[in-house]
Amino acid sequence: MRIAYLSTDPGIAYGGTKGASVHVAELTDALVREGANVLLLVARVAPGAPDPAPGMTIEPLPGPGKGASAAERVSAEPDRQAWLEERLDRFDAAALYERLALHSAAGSAAARRLEIPHLVELNAPLLQEATRYRTLAEPEVADLLERSVLHGAELVLAVSGPLARYARSRGARRVAVCPNGVDTDLFAPPATPSVRAPSAVFTGTLRPWHGIETLAEAWRLLGPAAPPLTVVGDGPGRPLLEEVGARVTGALPHAEVPAALAGADIGIAPYAADAPPYFSPLKLFEYLAAGLGVVAAEIPGVTELVDERTAVLVPPGDAEALARAVASLAADERRRERLGRAGRALAERHTWGHRARGILDELGAPAAPLVGAEA
Repeated sequence: MRIAYLSTDPGIAYGGTKGASVHVAELTDALVREGANVLLLVARVAPGAPDPAPGMTIEPLPGPGKGASAAERVSAEPDRQAWLEERLDRFDAAALYERLALHSAAGSAAARRLEIPHLVELNAPLLQEATRYRTLAEPEVADLLERSVLHGAELVLAVSGPLARYARSRGARRVAVCPNGVDTDLFAPPATPSVRAPSAVFTGTLRPWHGIETLAEAWRLLGPAAPPLTVVGDGPGRPLLEEVGARVTGALPHAEVPAALAGADIGIAPYAADAPPYFSPLKLFEYLAAGLGVVAAEIPGVTELVDERTAVLVPPGDAEALARAVASLAADERRRERLGRAGRALAERHTWGHRARGILDELGAPAAPLVGAEA
């Protein structure tokens, strides 16, 4: 099957280190492994990005890129739609799969003109997120375009339950919950228990909503008893974590993340007290695949995946609870091993291959549900 994958967000570069970039690369690679021929259309390609696998073609989109204003992006929509129609037709695309972005409905319009299925992936309530954490330019246009895309899609794939509800509130006619995934082949758990002292790891951008202050405060509370902490990522929270003794590697290419996890025993996904409830944390899937003992904040996107059999759950933003959970897990090797085995088994049911196979099944047999049942 010939599938075009569209990502118009100029902040998401193919081959980049941020979670969104990893998501795009992992899912498109999985689609190819499952037999699809993929045309990946992205706003930009990161310097040094790996060459695509056979069966995938990567092309940058024409028009305004990173740094362009919302007004410039909106004014370029007609030209981008025309370009997409021509390119999708020349590729003979059987379907268009799109990662929803702000100020962009050209893909929706092109798919409608070509009369091909349009599947939309929803990773965040983008208007709300932009208003809360940045500045939402052209808000009326952004609202109109998002409603149009969600309503026009044959299927909206929301990465969590809260986002499924959001999609329906914005006019989506059919919605399924389709969380993130993981390539378990990259994250093989250790064959034998480690003989060294246990250590912990956090991966991700070091921004407040990821619980960086909570993580730093937990390590202050643990004091000399704190296990060594490796932080794979970068951002404004870096000084806080370095102050409590964390080894911060900075952002790493995704190909180097499995080795970083292989050197740890406890994976941490803390989140702030006011963190949005809709995340489907990529780090959580990767911790599980690596067989780590997981300590995670009890937010919907987390508890939809794990329970007490596969993770230690703590209230978001609660540094004392996080410190107690880490200390307890660091002192209990058998419990870490038990959680690690159960987590690995769970991850094997949530691979990118499963996600890709569900998408292809959806396109080949529309009556079959994508992920168990529609949300």
